[in-house]
Amino acid sequence: MPPHDGKPRTMRMMSRTLRFGAALALGLGLAQAARPQVAAVPVRPMPPATAEQWKAGKPSRKACIDSSTIAGAVVVDPVTVDIVMRGGRRWRLGLAQQCPQLSYYGGFYYQPRVQGKFCAGEDRIISRAGGACRVSQISELKPVRPRP
Repeated sequence: MPPHDGKPRTMRMMSRTLRFGAALALGLGLAQAARPQVAAVPVRPMPPATAEQWKAGKPSRKACIDSSTIAGAVVVDPVTVDIVMRGGRRWRLGLAQQCPQLSYYGGFYYQPRVQGKFCAGEDRIISRAGGACRVSQISELKPVRPRP
């Protein structure tokens, strides 16, 4: 019979389980430290037409954006996502296939292959519902002011 430390048996078992869970979580944290982190991007619906419109520049299949300044996104349609950066710049992602699930849960995740960069042709966005969609091209958006 194991020595009795004054705690009920269930308390001793819970304590061991918690220690094991903490060690497992710590081990997983160390194993994942080498890979780029997964980040979540909040999504809002496309706003109605406003005084400021955006025009896409020439799309690039090799362009990258700085992932550390991503503030949010707007799902334009199932194959187009506009990324809004801190400071107001915008980029348009063209997806390789339709991803209607992106706007369903109000956000998506991405895991860049290169730390701090999110690139066309290599990276994918992952919907909270499950599916992953490859980014095939990125273009910069420029504001277009209406004529008076």
